Amino acid sequence: MPVAIDTSVLIHAEKSGEWENLRPDGNAIYYIPAHAAAEFLVGTYLPKSELLRERARRVYEGKFKLLVDLFHEADAAIAATVMARGDSLLALDGDFDRLKYRLQLIKP
Repeated sequence: MPVAIDTSVLIHAEKSGEWENLRPDGNAIYYIPAHAAAEFLVGTYLPKSELLRERARRVYEGKFKLLVDLFHEADAAIAATVMARGDSLLALDGDFDRLKYRLQLIKP
């Protein structure tokens, strides 16, 4: 079953430099919903520091860009994308806990 990667995982990987250890199943197919990629790069507001924006862009370009899923429904959220595809969601924060009965959450 494919596993979507939440923004919380991208932020943790960018801050800690850890990426490989966050994927509990090395055989799974991981992808980043386009909305999570946009949230990681832009967030709900632009980081004030040019240095932080540039660091996030470098991490994204170097590690995550090839994993971004092209999901074309413009108003879909990360959870909606995962649920529509019947995938699992890898997340570190509690943003999706309320949906644990509707989608499979993976927390490393």
